[in-house]
Amino acid sequence: MRARTAFGEFFRDAYQPLVRDVIFAGGNPDEAEDAVSAAMVEVLRRWDAVENPRAYARRAAVNNMIKSRQRGLQRISERLIQRGDVLPEGAEDPGLLVWEQREWVTLLLKSLPEAQRQVLACMVDTFTPQEIAQLLGKTEAAVRQNLCAARKRLAGCLEGEAQ
Repeated sequence: MRARTAFGEFFRDAYQPLVRDVIFAGGNPDEAEDAVSAAMVEVLRRWDAVENPRAYARRAAVNNMIKSRQRGLQRISERLIQRGDVLPEGAEDPGLLVWEQREWVTLLLKSLPEAQRQVLACMVDTFTPQEIAQLLGKTEAAVRQNLCAARKRLAGCLEGEAQ
């Protein structure tokens, strides 16, 4: 009976200061209330064994707030993964792979001389060699030579990558 009275007095004296301490440690008022309430339950269970109940309660309350936040973040992360908004940790991001491949192709194309790059770009845009020659002010033979040289150079780069 005496222990209950002592705990009651401790609870009345320590509760609000502990809530302020948890808020000061970074919790919001609701988190602080929940954390301090759980800490008080722990203190009550160990009332006879705890030497400094206020210090024990403060540490327990702050730890409860931190654990609560971690569980909350984990739940949020799991929900985002379930909805498909984010990928699980360690999963490959297909968007990143596409970006990497585009960057790689861009670097390959930048390695070509300007004339070869222009001819290749026009071919990708589905122009015929005759149209490319007119567009770039070159002969058809020059367009074909640049196209052939660009293909050989890119094939060499691809073989080097494969090895």
